[in-house]
Amino acid sequence: QAKMPPVYLRFAHRRALGMTLLFLVLATYSVITVFLTSGRMWRTHAPWNDKIFTNWIHQARSLQSNVSGTATTFPVQARVVSALPPGKQVDRMDQVKVESAVPPGKQVDQLSAEHRLSLRRESIKTACERFQRPLTTKEKRMLYATLVVDDVHRSLWCAVRKSGTRSWRAVMLILGGKFSNVSAALDHASHHDFQYLKRLSAKYRNPRDIEYRLKHYTKFMSFREPLGRLVSDYRQISLHDTSFRTKKCKAVVAYNNKISANKGGTSRRTDKDAWKNISFPQFVNYVTRFHGNKDKYEDLDGHWRPMNLICYPCQVDYDYYIDFESTTVTDDSSFILKALGAPQWLEMPKSNPSGNETKYSFLSQLSASQYQRLLSLY
Repeated sequence: QAKMPPVYLRFAHRRALGMTLLFLVLATYSVITVFLTSGRMWRTHAPWNDKIFTNWIHQARSLQSNVSGTATTFPVQARVVSALPPGKQVDRMDQVKVESAVPPGKQVDQLSAEHRLSLRRESIKTACERFQRPLTTKEKRMLYATLVVDDVHRSLWCAVRKSGTRSWRAVMLILGGKFSNVSAALDHASHHDFQYLKRLSAKYRNPRDIEYRLKHYTKFMSFREPLGRLVSDYRQISLHDTSFRTKKCKAVVAYNNKISANKGGTSRRTDKDAWKNISFPQFVNYVTRFHGNKDKYEDLDGHWRPMNLICYPCQVDYDYYIDFESTTVTDDSSFILKALGAPQWLEMPKSNPSGNETKYSFLSQLSASQYQRLLSLY
């Protein structure tokens, strides 16, 4: 019969075992913590808003105005301007300089489409220089579900809602061989959204197939001044009778009722049809509900999520960027179609984005705090 070890040795063994278990628990906790916060750490060094696009928009617009001899002015009320950080102007938010790349005496819209698209790409790449980092797993999943792939013309299109999406859906349907004329394709695109168009993640499951196309295919996206895009979103859901409108408008009313209840008041819109008449300030309250929580911005609806969190231009090297509100949008789009090898008869359908007067008529309804939240988001 084996002898029992002395009492002091038994206690020493138990203490060593306890220390080992404690070490393993702490090590596991540290690994899990690093894993869960790694995406958040990356995002603190990533642009969540659309400043990389507005850099180009405002610089190109102001350059155009300077050449033509007219001043760039925006009719924003004083209470809105007061919401801006000290020393900032609405049309001068951390711009990327492009003047040196434009020949003296020329406006941006007087350049050739190839030169203009190249200049736009370089401007956006310059703005992205300090935001280089890999995509998180969630971001990859969202991006691959957004990119529309055309293997025949070896192209990837990142679809940003309210930036000429309907016209490009029609074009991609024709390039994919689903339609042979523009009017039929436009009609289908208006009523069936992305039907017949293949998303990258839906068509390819193998990461190697996806990475190959990201590296070798022609990639392009369109963008738009963020607040103009937001106003267009509001006009769509407040005017068009669709299931999407019903769902979103009811969510807007519910959120504003919650705000009112939290402030100790009662909602003025308690009837069942209140969702049919939501105001623009109510809509902005709902869109900016994640104010101060940047990690939640990715969860916003794609119609008003910042474009940078849809196409990730600082992580994807796009070949072409289309400024939807530019006077050269048709010429730029035609150049891209030619580069893709599209049929000569195919012309880009014209779009009619609302102008500045419409945009600022809605923005003037906002309080200074609401406008500040929009600036933070976009």
